[in-house]
Amino acid sequence: MFLDPRAILLFGANALLIYLTMLVNSALAGWSIYLLMLGPMLVFPVLYLRHQSYFICTLLTGLWVDAALPSGFGLFTVGFLFAGAFTFQMRIRFRAESNYHLTVLAHGVNFFCILLVTIAMGSAYITSLGFWLQVLVTSLASHLVLLIVAPWFFNFERMLFTLCRLEPEPEDLPIL
Repeated sequence: MFLDPRAILLFGANALLIYLTMLVNSALAGWSIYLLMLGPMLVFPVLYLRHQSYFICTLLTGLWVDAALPSGFGLFTVGFLFAGAFTFQMRIRFRAESNYHLTVLAHGVNFFCILLVTIAMGSAYITSLGFWLQVLVTSLASHLVLLIVAPWFFNFERMLFTLCRLEPEPEDLPIL
């Protein structure tokens, strides 16, 4: 089969996560706190799907995030594809059945996304102390919330696999 049905399910879960994150961000706008929780969106497709299906799921998720967030178009699409390709090469090193490795990987991808946004959009403000304070607050808030959201999101995706009677195990990744 060209496209694994789990890729469509994972894309739907990613769309739900970006929607919920945007709802929380609109509620936190009065305090100038912005959450960037993109790390968990990339972990399951990379670890659980074959190359073709993960590529399509990551491409669609990147396009969805580019359309939803105020950044240059293609920033997250290209960033997700690069981060996904890098993680895909090392996926044998991560245990996919527990949330610990997945959460650490989600934090790494999330840090990469924050760094990507900072470099792409902050080149004019690089000398401003307020800019770096906002980056620090965004990073800390995002990673603290990610400690709670990432395990919930991974269990939610596993529950979707079970409800749809899809294989909840990775395709060609050995279970240790």
